[in-house]
Order: sequence, then C-alpha cells, then structure tokens
Amino acid sequence: MPHSDALYSQDDSIATVLEQVARAHRILEMEGHGDMSMGHLSYRDPHGRGLWLKRGNLGLEEVTGRDFILIDFDGRVLEGQGLRHLEWPLHAEIMLARPEVAVVGHSHPFYSTVFGATGAELGPYINHAVWFAHHGVPRFAETSHIITTPQLGKALARTLGPAEAVLMANHGVSFVGRDVREATLAGIFLEKAARAQLALASSGLAHHPPGAEESVEKYDVIYPDRAKNNFWMYFNRKLDAQEARQGGPQPR
Repeated sequence: MPHSDALYSQDDSIATVLEQVARAHRILEMEGHGDMSMGHLSYRDPHGRGLWLKRGNLGLEEVTGRDFILIDFDGRVLEGQGLRHLEWPLHAEIMLARPEVAVVGHSHPFYSTVFGATGAELGPYINHAVWFAHHGVPRFAETSHIITTPQLGKALARTLGPAEAVLMANHGVSFVGRDVREATLAGIFLEKAARAQLALASSGLAHHPPGAEESVEKYDVIYPDRAKNNFWMYFNRKLDAQEARQGGPQPR
C-alpha cells in the first residue's frame, strides 16, 4: 500500500514521542507480543485532535516513527497515509473513557491469550503480577470478536475500568499507561504474570497468592517512578543489542 511519512504539523515533539512508541512496538515483539501484522499501540494527540495509531499491515518488529496515522475519535484519518486498523475503536473508546491515559496497546501474546480463554483470575503470584495489584486484571467476555465498532469499544472500556490491562476472552489483551513506559511495562508484565500462573497451574503443586494488602504495598515499593524509568531503559538497551545483531528494525 502506498505510504508517505505522517505530517507532524502541530508540534515537532510528536515525532519524538512516536519514535518511542515505535520502539515500544519492537520491544513488545521482543517480549512475546508479536502475531504477524496484528497488534498496535496508539498515542493520544497532545493537541486534542484524536490519536496516533500504528498503520496496518506491519508486524510489531517493523514499526518505526514514520508508521503512524492521526485519526480523530470518530476514526477519520487526519494526517499520514496507510491502512487504518479495523480495531481503531478499541483505542478511541478507551481514551475517551480514560482521560489520563496517553498510550493504549492491543496485542495477542501467547500466554496471556491462553490464560484469558480460561475463567481464572490473575493473581499476584510473582513480582510482575504485582503491577496490577491496585485494580486487578478484568476479563472482557461479551465477545471474542475483534473490536470494530464504537459500541464494542465502549463495552471493553467499561470492563477495563480503572485497571492497567484487560484480558479479552479467546482473543488477546489490551493495556494502557499514562505514558509509553507504563503501557509497555503493563504489556510485558501481563505476559510474564500469565505465563507464571499457567506454569503454577500445570505443576500440580499447591500455590497461594499473597494477600491484597501486601500486594498493593509491594507495588508501591518496587514500582516507583525511578524503577519504571530503570525498567524502560533496560528494555531499550535490550532492543538496541538485538537490533545491532540483526542490523536494525526488521525489514518490510
């Protein structure tokens, strides 16, 4: 499909943020979120015009800062060229419901998707799961279909509520953050938590999660802002090392 670079006509700093959102796509691929050309992150436009969404037909590992289109909250393309993902309402409706959210992600990581096909509740069995201690991880089960209408987007946003992530039954996951760091870590930690809990379940060994009060306190201790910066920088270094070995982002 023909494509030209998006026009960051209101603010040059948007391009800087979108470079980080592009790196987040590639980090999530590295951490198990890749599924062919499915999966996408969005960034709330700082001028209130809508959101910058990864264009379609690209794998997470292929995304660069040039691969975004600006759409309004009704899905109209305002800037950039390229395929608009069918699930744009997922991003738009979550952002409309959660004004503090700057970045929304949706993907199909293997372990989280398998876990979401069960009726189990994600528990704080490991430190990564403690990221979700305040609000838990709800499960959206109204449909297993892709979120292609504002009505489904609103329903998903209601289920998400104030949480950092939501399991989508027999489909995938969505996750959010006040910035690109938080959204990326939410996606990574959700997959690690689901993998650990599936391993516990399959082990046959008795297992018990810590209490809710302890888990909330644990979150406050291990995930202050400086730790979020540290982990975000770690995953960026890991990405840099991998791309150096491979010769940069994977070619299209």
